[in-house]
Amino acid sequence: MDSVINKVYELGNNNYCIREADSTSCYLIVGEKKALLFDTAYGYEDINPIIREITDLPLIVVDSHGDPDHALGNYWFDEVYIHELDLGKLFRNDNQDIKRKAIDYRLQKLPELKGAIDEEAYLASTIKNVDYRFIQAGDVFDLGGKSLEVIHLPGHSYGCIALLDQKNGDLFSGDMITKHNIWYFLPNDEQAPFSLAAAAYDKLLKRKEEIGNIYPAHGPAPIQSEVIEQLREALEDMKLNNQDDLLFESFIGPNGYKHYYKDTLIIYSKERLEEFIKEDK
Repeated sequence: MDSVINKVYELGNNNYCIREADSTSCYLIVGEKKALLFDTAYGYEDINPIIREITDLPLIVVDSHGDPDHALGNYWFDEVYIHELDLGKLFRNDNQDIKRKAIDYRLQKLPELKGAIDEEAYLASTIKNVDYRFIQAGDVFDLGGKSLEVIHLPGHSYGCIALLDQKNGDLFSGDMITKHNIWYFLPNDEQAPFSLAAAAYDKLLKRKEEIGNIYPAHGPAPIQSEVIEQLREALEDMKLNNQDDLLFESFIGPNGYKHYYKDTLIIYSKERLEEFIKEDK
């Protein structure tokens, strides 16, 4: 089922990871009557043939949020669900400059992909012709034998969501729960204040007993629920212990600073941190 660009990993419980360019993990969750694809990555190639080698069930496609590495691949699908707070963000990311940078950055890291990506077709693609359906907290996707609850987790973006398999305890967390870095250094119109991220983590901590394995979009998977607590603690630790934080250089936007705490890494801007500290006063 693998291609040069996408690798497939079987996770058990009829769940699969389709990992694009050794970067973004998209999750194919297969029930008895339907299947659901969580995130579409950059969309360097059509992954429908890979999906159809795994299952021929009707497919639901859901974006964890509107960042380009999670949702520019939407153009390969007719209908996609997304939280309404991130649709504008998604459309803003649909431009040739971001796509060009995404290709160049990936080829710099993985030169073996050269020639595997149809660069001309990719730059000409658009996600604006897709039929978008809005989802909100508490919505449930019934796949038959599996029910996935939408949990709204504003922070990394205003419309970030996770999906919780209510029966098996699997949490598909997008970018909000991970041992990989989490970006919180973009402007307020793109990313929510730290106070909303803290509230999102608090909300998940109240449901910690429902959560078993966590499958993030980047980094190792599965991870365990103690990472949620670490991320919540990291926000408070960042207020007090940021003096030695090093610069993070971004290839698509402004630079930030790196704050390590236990197994987590938060990348932030000085402005966002100052805003967070002021809220305590």
